[in-house]
Amino acid sequence: MKKVGVKYCPRCGTPNNLNDAYCIKCGYAFRHAKKSNFGVILFLIILLIISWTAYRTFTGQPIIPEGITNLFQNSSFNATG
Repeated sequence: MKKVGVKYCPRCGTPNNLNDAYCIKCGYAFRHAKKSNFGVILFLIILLIISWTAYRTFTGQPIIPEGITNLFQNSSFNATG
């Protein structure tokens, strides 16, 4: 049973006070535990889109392959009919 007002270290499992920045046993930094990689992931997605666009442009190919555009034009999801 977990105690109220206590947080447990994800690395070693030691109970710590809620306001502790570091684990009293192993030194784990709690402030880094909730760090999000959203910015890194967003940057990589944008970089991938730019790279794809540049590659397709420099090789003289359409940015979106014809097979994909044909798929959407012929699909039943087409709003025009």
